[in-house]
Amino acid sequence: MTLVKNTLFSLLPTVAGVVVSIATVPFYISVFGTERYGALLIAFVLLGYFGQVDFGLGRAITQRLSSMPNASAQERASVVWSALGGASVVAAVGAALVYLAANVFFGSFFEADAGLRAEVLESTWLFALCVPVIMFTGVSSGALLGLERFGIVSAGTTIGNLSFQILPVLVGMFHSVEISWLLGASLVGRIIGLLPIMVSMWFVFLRAQPINPSTSQLRRLFSFGAWIMLTAIVGPLMTMSDRVVIGAAISAAAVVAYSVPFQIASRTVMFPMAIVQALFPRLASQESDDAALLGKDAVVVIGQTYAFVVTGLICLAEPLLRLWLGDGFDQRSVMVGQIALIGFWANAIANVPYSLIQARGNPRFTAVLHVIELPVYFAMLYGFGTTLGLYGIALAFSLRAMLDCVILFRKAELWDRKVAVRLVGPAIVILSAFFMSRWTQDWTLAIAVASLCTAVLLVMIWFQMPAQVRLKLTALMGH
Repeated sequence: MTLVKNTLFSLLPTVAGVVVSIATVPFYISVFGTERYGALLIAFVLLGYFGQVDFGLGRAITQRLSSMPNASAQERASVVWSALGGASVVAAVGAALVYLAANVFFGSFFEADAGLRAEVLESTWLFALCVPVIMFTGVSSGALLGLERFGIVSAGTTIGNLSFQILPVLVGMFHSVEISWLLGASLVGRIIGLLPIMVSMWFVFLRAQPINPSTSQLRRLFSFGAWIMLTAIVGPLMTMSDRVVIGAAISAAAVVAYSVPFQIASRTVMFPMAIVQALFPRLASQESDDAALLGKDAVVVIGQTYAFVVTGLICLAEPLLRLWLGDGFDQRSVMVGQIALIGFWANAIANVPYSLIQARGNPRFTAVLHVIELPVYFAMLYGFGTTLGLYGIALAFSLRAMLDCVILFRKAELWDRKVAVRLVGPAIVILSAFFMSRWTQDWTLAIAVASLCTAVLLVMIWFQMPAQVRLKLTALMGH
């Protein structure tokens, strides 16, 4: 049950952030106005991107601490002190670079009213201050996750996500809508979330321990983290390139028809990703054979449970999009979303071997794989996009996800007959739902087909789920 609990803890910040972001958008627009909210949104996007780039130290320290379960308190403290020292250096350099980049972007490329542009330029120092907060959040959270302290990390991250979005609204409503105040409120929100995580890290690792950073530990952390950093840089390029190709090769209007269903589909991956995040420290702490067995069970569980979400959305895609978009509905969005969902299913199960490879201390393979895939993916996007339009762009994404999945499974040595048998059923149901959805334009037929597919999945999964999972479910049902 520990993995289930850790999965829920991992999921909570994302779900809370999504719910609050949806709820606060009307307030942002009404309080700040469209142009000012647009400027703040760009700032949030930039800060969100930099939030993913902590030089991989968060992931590195999780892997390092998880892989040394029998280490003394002093050895663990040395790892944490080393990571904090490295994070301080990176934060100082990163803050300077972010400050310069923000001034260049908002001074030269940002199209807005002169007064608003001046406000943003006067606030670029706040971007720089966000960098150390992001760095120390990554390191502190990573250290606690190395000992599977998911509860406090989840609580702090949730508090930070909520404060980051709510405080600017409150400041705008009751004090000032100047960009400096709004960004300052966002920064304070991040710090509020960081404090409980850092305090917990201090008590768990550093209290009563000497300050003993180690050059060898720092070198090891940066060696691991540099490859994670490369993945963090290349990953967004692949994520954003599809829309760039659509705008260049098809039309600007087509970007919306593609982006809306793709973004909805991408949100559903937060459920399997929470499982993978909970698994990572466990995979890093176990012996190779035990980690492989756990990885195989996780692949099957994710592939089977996520199939319900994918199948349901494929069947209900058209009536849901018609209801949500109204007059803005574009028929092309239906198949785009359905094809993308198939790709996200492959992506979800591929994240298990991806994490296992990194947990074994080999982030180089996953980083190099993405670098090699990047030009191949660009070629697929252009080739399929120019011949099949939006459907070709979605197909290129799904084919890349499947290729990624095959390579990662082979490298992690997770694929065997049992895994194949347990995944082929959900795959067939997903593909059947895709083809049957051609006749599910209205709610009645869509719900009927979704119910049929769900029933088939339930029967299939009950007899094919891993034995350990069935035992735990039976025990729960007995209670």
